[in-house]
Amino acid sequence: MGFLQAVYSLGVMANQRNEKSPLADIMNFLQLPHPLGEPENKRAHVIRIWLDVAKPDSDILDVQGITHIDRVEYQAIGDSECKIRERCLYREPKGRNVQWRFSPLYKLGKGSKDPILELLGKGWQTDTDCRFYKLNRSVLRDYEESGCFSKGSVARIMDGLVAKVDMIAEYWSDKNRSYLMVFGVDNEGTFLYPGEVAAFVKYFRNKLNPDKELTSVDGKQAPTKFCALCGDRTSKVETLDRVFKFATFDKPGFLPGIKDAAVVREKVYPICQKCFALLSAGKEEMENRFVNFSTVPGISLYVIPEIISDNQEYYQKTAEFTKEFLEKGIKHEQRLFDTLARHDEGLIYHFLFAETNQAQLIVHYLIEDVPPSRLKQLQELWNHSCAVFSRAGETVNEGRLGLHMALRQIVALLLSLAGKREQDRTVMREKALAVIGALLNDDHVRTTDIKTIMVSRFAGLFTDPEWIRPKDKEQMPGRIKLKGMAEVVDFLIRVNGRRKR
Repeated sequence: MGFLQAVYSLGVMANQRNEKSPLADIMNFLQLPHPLGEPENKRAHVIRIWLDVAKPDSDILDVQGITHIDRVEYQAIGDSECKIRERCLYREPKGRNVQWRFSPLYKLGKGSKDPILELLGKGWQTDTDCRFYKLNRSVLRDYEESGCFSKGSVARIMDGLVAKVDMIAEYWSDKNRSYLMVFGVDNEGTFLYPGEVAAFVKYFRNKLNPDKELTSVDGKQAPTKFCALCGDRTSKVETLDRVFKFATFDKPGFLPGIKDAAVVREKVYPICQKCFALLSAGKEEMENRFVNFSTVPGISLYVIPEIISDNQEYYQKTAEFTKEFLEKGIKHEQRLFDTLARHDEGLIYHFLFAETNQAQLIVHYLIEDVPPSRLKQLQELWNHSCAVFSRAGETVNEGRLGLHMALRQIVALLLSLAGKREQDRTVMREKALAVIGALLNDDHVRTTDIKTIMVSRFAGLFTDPEWIRPKDKEQMPGRIKLKGMAEVVDFLIRVNGRRKR
């Protein structure tokens, strides 16, 4: 519940920022089609397709063809994250196999070696691997079938794309960049993005369908239910799998996995439409601002802050500080845990360690309700360990101090003891995650297991000249690594000793 409440709180704050948006009623469901903050030489590009439409404000767009194609940088879509979300009108599809998208936006991906072949294939109408076939089938076709486009519009769009394929291929050229293809309307020389076109916005609302009544198997209206989050009664409920990928129903026997049938899944943590919207907004905030990729290789670390003080004076005193922290997030923090430890007790943290595997999100650990004081204590203990193993009269290097360095060293140490096979590194990464999880959760750490792993590898390490004196000057020599092992073991023993008291 702590994790969900924290995500909900992020959604409430995001909702307040979006109140003045022309799309305020659906802003909580809009997502960025591509992350921001990439280096300039790797920033995504957007290929804009200008549709020739007689009446841009019509509910049904009668597309006559394509007037123009150009390319802009992704960041040029809007001067803020909010504006980019508004204009792109993007939301991830409900599944990989659905034959429609919320927005007329297609992800081309990295630049291609042979872009024309990639786009047209051996005949785009029948070559299921080429991009134009996929674009027509999974994005454009449903706009005509649902009545957003007039009859024949998609055929005219595809004819225009084929006629200008050389231009698209030229724009889709850089292998270091990602590319998006966005369809908008030419309004007397001004490009209207999907979120600025009434017909596209209406299509999005219809697909989102927040007002759909839940019905039972026999077609009768379902009885009202309590929202598991806010407690309100409603017959219009959603389930957490529509917000979080890991809240799956496809594993019977594993909660919340049950029989996936009508009116059955709604019994597992049902949420009302309002909470669904706020959780969706909070999840977007979580993925854009409160995720760190550098602490553990291959792991997305989500850190969700939650305000726990009921003191109004506290809120007023820390409003600006909290606002700055929530606006900035943690995505680009170089010493993440040092930053988290500096906050006072008005905040607590929830840590989610997850791994992306294609369309799945694999959860390794969820650790809730971690106060900053616990992080400060761990940081002090690590600094003591560093001081103990420094030479007499030597000042400890500032770069080695801090909790973030302690956790990074635990990860680096265990990965350095892995074999060359990827499976060995995966096992050691899991052990490192288990240690970090125990530290954050104030659990006992089995130091005997860590020492056993070290000792069992000493014989091989000590006979390896490359480990003792690496040829690569950037690699640490073995004696420095041994000192790091001793520091880690000493730190973990200190943590277990403090916990007993």
